[in-house]
Amino acid sequence: MKNWLVALLLISGTALADDALYHREHRVTLPGSGHSWGFVALDPTRPYLFLARRENGLSVFDTRQQRLVKTVEQSEGANGVVFVPEVDRVFVLNTDGSLSVVQLSTLTLLKRIPVAQSNLNSAVYEPTTGKVIIVSGRRADRSTLFEFDPKQERITGAHELAVKKIDPLLVKGDGSFFLPMRDEGKVARFDAKTFAVLDTWQFADCPKPSALAQDVERQRLFIACRGEAPQLIVADRETGEVKARLPITRDVNALAYDVPHRRLLIPSGVDASLTVIEQHDADRYVLRASISTLPMAYNMAFDPQTRRVFLSTMDFIQPAPSLAEPKPDPLFQADTFSVTTLALD
Repeated sequence: MKNWLVALLLISGTALADDALYHREHRVTLPGSGHSWGFVALDPTRPYLFLARRENGLSVFDTRQQRLVKTVEQSEGANGVVFVPEVDRVFVLNTDGSLSVVQLSTLTLLKRIPVAQSNLNSAVYEPTTGKVIIVSGRRADRSTLFEFDPKQERITGAHELAVKKIDPLLVKGDGSFFLPMRDEGKVARFDAKTFAVLDTWQFADCPKPSALAQDVERQRLFIACRGEAPQLIVADRETGEVKARLPITRDVNALAYDVPHRRLLIPSGVDASLTVIEQHDADRYVLRASISTLPMAYNMAFDPQTRRVFLSTMDFIQPAPSLAEPKPDPLFQADTFSVTTLALD
């Protein structure tokens, strides 16, 4: 048993024998070439899962029927999506730096807007300002936040930051948003209207903060910290004061908080698992279960209505390191991209 799991069991004082919680309900494989993929996201208007499959385009998957609905035309390079149902739009972030405008109701491509010279990474819709905030991909030691007006469908501002890579933003709900700076070891909070920095927090033993989630009712911010000793940090949303720490799995790329049932869901593609942590109160957390998934299943979508978890991955070959290439990229295999659905027992 891995050291992190032993530590969590000591914290919780419980056994895992009868605590599986989730099981694999479906696994569906989709056709396509052997390329990497980006983010996955659930349609807020119907049971569709949007799969940003980069060179294979934007695939739309029916989670009830467990079948591919369509791949949006001319969507090659899709890396992520952001929904704005009020204007019947889904905006697609592309690896070539463009933003695709798709009619949400019909899944029809309307146009493609040039934004940057290279990859757009992620985006959020900030409802108090009505803006879409777009995050550029890694640009050496600089990144850019773009302001986009979803009604006028145009870029209205750009803010360059001395940040190497910005992981997905988290909208706080009060006109501000949290921004994780993985390489700088910090989490900042920005004003969504002015883009002024409101807070900057650096947590001990958290060299690489990445995925974020929050408990609005109890004013807690959850931070997945990568590094040699990966951990989950629970901090006060207003002050950044650390309230709890728990060891977690490696290279976490996504977090979800199941609000009514007070559980954190933490996938790890490296450890091929989904960790379920239960919240006893604002500052007490225990391991509930660790569920096996699949290698590389690191991006997740969580449906709070059905409590289902959706994970994407591909089969791959990992070449051995060499002097010429000490960290070779995995080689993904064609026609193996899959969507795994985890459901409660």
